[in-house]
Amino acid sequence: MKTRIVRCAALTASAICTVTVMTGCALSERRMEHNVKTEVSFSWWGKDARNEYTLDGLKAYQNSNKDVVVRPEYADFDGFKTRMDVEFFSDTTADIMQLNYSWLYEYSPDGEDFYDLNELSEYINLSAFDDDSLSYGTINGKLNALPTGTNCITFYYNKTMYDRYGLSLPENWSDLINAAEVMKSDEVYPVEMTKKAAYLSSVAYVEQVTGRKMLSDSGEFQYTLEDVRLMLAFYQEMLNKKVTKPAWDFDRNDLEKCLTAGVASWISDAEYYCEPAQKLGFDIVIGDYPKHKQAVSSGWYKKPTSVYAIKKNTKSPEEAAKLLDYLVNGEEMALLQGMGKGVPASKAALEALKRGICLTG
Repeated sequence: MKTRIVRCAALTASAICTVTVMTGCALSERRMEHNVKTEVSFSWWGKDARNEYTLDGLKAYQNSNKDVVVRPEYADFDGFKTRMDVEFFSDTTADIMQLNYSWLYEYSPDGEDFYDLNELSEYINLSAFDDDSLSYGTINGKLNALPTGTNCITFYYNKTMYDRYGLSLPENWSDLINAAEVMKSDEVYPVEMTKKAAYLSSVAYVEQVTGRKMLSDSGEFQYTLEDVRLMLAFYQEMLNKKVTKPAWDFDRNDLEKCLTAGVASWISDAEYYCEPAQKLGFDIVIGDYPKHKQAVSSGWYKKPTSVYAIKKNTKSPEEAAKLLDYLVNGEEMALLQGMGKGVPASKAALEALKRGICLTG
């Protein structure tokens, strides 16, 4: 009898230990499952300022989304395209990637090589984008990407300097030529142009005069030899009459040094040229697009600064979509980014900037 009692006690103790161990294992497994985080990678290019605010934004996102780890992959623009080519064709791209607008059609000519963001509309607020913005990333009916913002050549003027010379802000090319006549004795240019701004200004002038676009809707070059001559003659006139210095001599510091009374550049680059002058107390304003007095066409265009796409075979489409929504629509990200990627394409981000008094001009 005593032996039976001891045996029963031993069996009971063993059972209790087994249950305890199993329960402990189950709790441990649940605890491990709870602590598992989903990794989402995000690649972009940029200089120190962009990298800094992007990393700050990703840190804030992770603080609010404890179950997600974002792996940043960033580099300077030089060489970025070559790296993207290798990663894309070896299927090693990040889950979310920043792309130049032209790359989108190179990598996905038929719209089949990126995740269709329409399928992730549960997690991305696509209603924040108008049809025009969505069309930039739509290929064959599939939404391959979302624009980060709208970029265009923009003319910034030091109104303080124009006022000192008794001049109104330029509205057309003739106004700039007249301003050059007044300023050249002080060796000051009415406006300095980056290389891209000088090129697109010449293209705009030809279209304003002839009404003919350089490229057709299908991308075919349609300028005549006379159009090209007109384009070159226009730019030579701008140089000869001291409206601007040669684009290859452009100096980003000339605006703050008062060696120029204006700068023409991508709107997304404005901070590099305008902020230093503003900090010195100068009134920097956005001017009109210069035009020919008898212009038959505007000649000026806008384009996406860049676009965001999601890897087609990402292992975490839901988490990638939520992060993408934060990048394009999130208020905190919008305030950190400001106009760093042009005028936000997202209405939600644009409203956030207006509330934060970050949008000027």
